[in-house]
Amino acid sequence: MKKPNTKLVLSILALLLSISTFAQDISGSWKGTLTAQGQDIPLLFNVKNDSGILSSTMDSPAQGATGIPMDKTIFEDNQLTITFTQGGIKYVGVLDKEAINGIFYQGGMEFPLNLTKTIKTKPGDVSLPSSKDALDKLSAFDNGTYKYSAEDYFEDPATSSFQFSPKGNYFSYREKDANGKNHVYVKNTKTDKITLAIEEGEELIRGYGWANDNRLVYVKDNGGNENYQLFAANIDGSNPKALTPFDDVQVNFSNLLEDQPDHVIIMMNKDNKQIFEPYKINIVTGDMEKLFENKDATSPIAGYEFDKDGNLRGYTKQQNGVEYVLNYRTEADQPFNEVVTTNWKDSFSIVAFNYNTPYKHDAFVLTNLESNTSELVLYDLAKKEIIEKVYSNPTFDVGGVSRSKKRGYEVDYYFYTGEKTHIVPVSDYYKKLDKKFKREFGDKVFSIVDKTEDEDKYLIIIQTDKLYGTYYTYDVKSDTFTKLLDLMPQLHEEDMANETY
Repeated sequence: MKKPNTKLVLSILALLLSISTFAQDISGSWKGTLTAQGQDIPLLFNVKNDSGILSSTMDSPAQGATGIPMDKTIFEDNQLTITFTQGGIKYVGVLDKEAINGIFYQGGMEFPLNLTKTIKTKPGDVSLPSSKDALDKLSAFDNGTYKYSAEDYFEDPATSSFQFSPKGNYFSYREKDANGKNHVYVKNTKTDKITLAIEEGEELIRGYGWANDNRLVYVKDNGGNENYQLFAANIDGSNPKALTPFDDVQVNFSNLLEDQPDHVIIMMNKDNKQIFEPYKINIVTGDMEKLFENKDATSPIAGYEFDKDGNLRGYTKQQNGVEYVLNYRTEADQPFNEVVTTNWKDSFSIVAFNYNTPYKHDAFVLTNLESNTSELVLYDLAKKEIIEKVYSNPTFDVGGVSRSKKRGYEVDYYFYTGEKTHIVPVSDYYKKLDKKFKREFGDKVFSIVDKTEDEDKYLIIIQTDKLYGTYYTYDVKSDTFTKLLDLMPQLHEEDMANETY
């Protein structure tokens, strides 16, 4: 009897097995639509098979999120399992020919999500990128003698972060040295004496500000590992103090308390690395008090709402990964209650509490819930209703409102950004100031960067499509404008071209 060719049989079996495996190949792009609380959210999973090792990314086009790496991608017995631990997301589906029928899990909730095979295409018109010949021709222009170089346009300004001290006795700014270190300097506005207040060393200074007229606070990277810590120092650099000397703890600014000059509110992940909680800290002694405890890491708090006195009035909490819930309490001893829930396409944010009214639950809010653009409204947080629509623009989102603490929080102007920044004067005081600025700067766009508590000094920046930016100070008492500096002095305005739309 003739023996079978064992090698041939094994080869055939291996071929059949490879054909079967190919038929069940899960790699490629799979699209579907998640329906949650009446909203349709398109999702796309991109599965890659690299020598038998699966990996995947997720796209949420409507949210502008693409290429989010997933933690685990498993395909066994026709079942696809994808998990994203940080987002609390898990998808489990069964492959049925060219479709995957499954369930999307997030935040303890389940949503049906069926996927179909698709081809992921590049966004936009792929014919628009220039050809190699066109790029080579453009590159050839680099060989020549020109008035300006590419470095002239992309060089960072040497000075930045200009601020008045609260009473205007001092003026601070950051300036880079020859080694690229960005130090903080303080200038006496009466004597013009300049002092090095904060020296940047190996650890980078991420931000600074005036706590009061005699003391600066700043955040510095500790060890280059984004372990940001809070420090304070006098304006001459003396009496430096590490206010948050904790290992593996990150600190962020929250609120400067104008009426409590020795205190600020910060955010720290001191007790739980996944959760930031608010603390009130004394910038002289370092004493601190936790203002709110957040125990739910699965539904993190995205932001806290403090009033001018440092009282916690509300907070916004994330839920289900795609929604934000604003909570508010009417009194410090009362519980927080839900005010409004928004999703990725809606907006509702408190700009400021309204202090020039005896009713303390009013707040200026930017929202698009009743408009195609974000509008400024006066909102009753206790009754959960709009009191008044303050200002809106049919084309552009409103950017915010500016008020005067000196004049009892009177509204000075609203602003929005279209092709340029637009300011809408409101108060009689600011209308006069606006006319004065327009006479001085003509058709250039101006913005108030800072002002003193007494509103006797203003810091202004002017810009156009041909001017990167020039800083001026305006002294109200002497009615004089003083040019501080050009941010990009190497670029001459008369040589630049106008932008066209």
